[in-house]
Amino acid sequence: MEAGTMLPESISKVADGSGAVSRLHYIRELDGIRGIAALAVFFHHLCFASIIRPQPGIRLVLYNASHVGVYGVDLFFVLSGFLITTLLIEDRTRPAYYANFYWKRALRILPLYILCLIYVLLFVAHSAAYVLLSLVFLANFALIFHIAFAGPFWTLAIEEQFYLLWPTVVRRRSVIELSRWAIGIIAGAILLRTIAALFGHNNYIFTFFHCDGLAAGALLACIFEKRERTGVRGSMWWLGGSFILGLVLFTVPQLLAPQGAVQISLVANAQQTGVTLLAAAIVGFAILQRGKPVVALFRSRILTFFGLISYAMYMVHAYLMALYDAYSPIRASTSLTAYWMRLAVVMAATILLCLVVRYAVELPAHSLRKHFLKRPAPETGPESLENVA
Repeated sequence: MEAGTMLPESISKVADGSGAVSRLHYIRELDGIRGIAALAVFFHHLCFASIIRPQPGIRLVLYNASHVGVYGVDLFFVLSGFLITTLLIEDRTRPAYYANFYWKRALRILPLYILCLIYVLLFVAHSAAYVLLSLVFLANFALIFHIAFAGPFWTLAIEEQFYLLWPTVVRRRSVIELSRWAIGIIAGAILLRTIAALFGHNNYIFTFFHCDGLAAGALLACIFEKRERTGVRGSMWWLGGSFILGLVLFTVPQLLAPQGAVQISLVANAQQTGVTLLAAAIVGFAILQRGKPVVALFRSRILTFFGLISYAMYMVHAYLMALYDAYSPIRASTSLTAYWMRLAVVMAATILLCLVVRYAVELPAHSLRKHFLKRPAPETGPESLENVA
């Protein structure tokens, strides 16, 4: 799952197009949030999506908790919208704006992406059509063509479709206008989901249903760009309001025990909107409080480590899980020992493979920037590798 681009560890200067420049540092807390998102998706697949509902006990607790891990992708989307919009605002008056942006994206995403597509084509039966759609970043529309999903590429499709158009909007609009565009996209996605809900539809894999997280992140980028550029530290009450409203939308509708396709779909829309608001509030709070004790958890080494490998982790863990399940003699749902063994082995294998990918694929691809970018960014260490997950 593609989800965001880390700000350089060196100071990033953000221009508003008028020549005014502000300074926005690398934000370590966002790596920690990305790590939480990656772990959430991992446990969702390992402890919920691929497991029969267990008997009461710790496994049932993990099962119920892991259900919400599916919303880790929404954290990724908000992070991506914030970080990439921040970098686009910074670069929009520079030469080779488009070429540099898309070269950065290609060098970050494509090496591992293509390797995964090759794996799917070779080892997943009847996957050729899905691979073809994924090559042109249309995997999230596979169901329209009655093509079965064979990988996690739908989220990358949403992001790349969004970023096909968003750089042009950023380049041609002021930061204030960008804010209005972002709000309009958020409202539009919610409206479209509501209309779809009235017809009993609640599958949000299409870009126009699921781009509000990217737009919310972009809105955060505009808000914090203005704060950094002007030095005006106005009230940030809206962060608390976003969190409370998001929590209400996520929890309360489900308590109404919806019945029927329309009611269930309306609840799903409310929850999706609530998740977007919650994710935006968490990311915004981490940015606002960066470096302070209240967000120290997000700076922890464990979470930032998983943040650094989050793209690879998202891309490979489901295939490792499938391989384990195919060759394990004992089903995880029938034995407590087998359950924990599966979780431990797949986690260890995922971390190991992610480290191999990082040093054998991601960092070498990152080093190629100097050959493709017309105005390369200052050299940075591994910790500031643009991370998309």
